[in-house]
Amino acid sequence: MKKLFLLTGLLMASLIASAQQVVSGTVTDKDGNPIPGAKVEIVGSTESCITELDGTYSIETTAPAKKVRVQYAGMQTAVKKIKPDMVVELSNTNWWNAKPDKYRWLLSVQGAFPEAGVSNPSLGLMVGRVKNIGWYVKGVYSPRESAIDYYSGAWTTGKDTRSFIGATGGVIFRLGSPFHLYVGGGYATRQVAWELANGKYMDTKDLDLSYDSPAIDLGIMMKLGNFMLNAGTMLAGDGESPDFVGNFGIGYCF
Repeated sequence: MKKLFLLTGLLMASLIASAQQVVSGTVTDKDGNPIPGAKVEIVGSTESCITELDGTYSIETTAPAKKVRVQYAGMQTAVKKIKPDMVVELSNTNWWNAKPDKYRWLLSVQGAFPEAGVSNPSLGLMVGRVKNIGWYVKGVYSPRESAIDYYSGAWTTGKDTRSFIGATGGVIFRLGSPFHLYVGGGYATRQVAWELANGKYMDTKDLDLSYDSPAIDLGIMMKLGNFMLNAGTMLAGDGESPDFVGNFGIGYCF
């Protein structure tokens, strides 16, 4: 009986030893300098260790080990497929290659320019939440003049007043640090009114200068630290040749 227990114990010990895997290697920077104090963990498990002064690490694991994740403050996290005595190189993190670590709120001041050049802008805000994929809503506004209905034969001063209101929302995609693409849709309304001799304004909707229509929103964002710049266009209008409304903004991620 004692021999049976001894054989059983030896068999179990042999099975445990054969199931263990030693994952080892070295962590360095791009110049080959060792990085001590980096955290190395087996992907999919809680087993981890800290690199030694010479950048080496060794983890004994019974869990299926295919990849390691290496983290160090101020450097990009690296995930590598396990190889014998592998060397993991870490790159410094900077504003260009920094990957988002969590979802952040975005608040941005916006300007829309329905006219040629940058005259008569509509101002507003964009609010969103972004990481690799996010969302946004945006509204821009310029005051509207009260106008009477159009009628032919009216005497005008040759002057007009113009306004634009747009409300859109959509999705933000990170193309690669620090660039993002935003795509959305919504509604836009534009009013062009002529000044009459009596000081009142006359609507020009019947002449296709004014419109209320669906709108498509498209643009690019660039993240600089916590600041976000965007530029794009809003496509709207009822006519055969729709208006391209320029859109620019600057915001802050927090």
